[in-house]
Amino acid sequence: MSFLLILTLLAGVTVFPVMVGARVVGAGNRGLWSALFSVLILAALSAVVPRYFPNHAAAFAISTAASGVFLAGILDTTFLRALAVSVIIVAVQFAVILVFAGAILSSTT
Repeated sequence: MSFLLILTLLAGVTVFPVMVGARVVGAGNRGLWSALFSVLILAALSAVVPRYFPNHAAAFAISTAASGVFLAGILDTTFLRALAVSVIIVAVQFAVILVFAGAILSSTT
C-alpha cells in the first residue's frame, strides 16, 4: 500500500507540473499521456547527457536545448514556450517540495 502511495506522489510531483506548464503557455497537447511521455523522455535525457558531456556547463546547455526541442515536439508548441514550460516545471516542483518539507517538519515537532 505504501508503494502505491509513493508511486502516486512521485507521478503527481513529476507529471502534474508538466500539465500545468503546458496549460499556462497554451500548448496543443496538454493531456496526461503527453505529460507522462514528456517526463519519461526528460528523465532519459537527464541520464544520458551527463555521460557523454562530462563538463557540467556543456551538459546543462545541451540538456536545456534538447529538452526544449523534445517538449516542443511532444506538447505541440514552440521552442521558447517549451523552455517556459521547463521553468514552470521547476517552479511547481520546488513549491511542492517546500510544502512537503514544511509538512514533515511540522509533524515531527
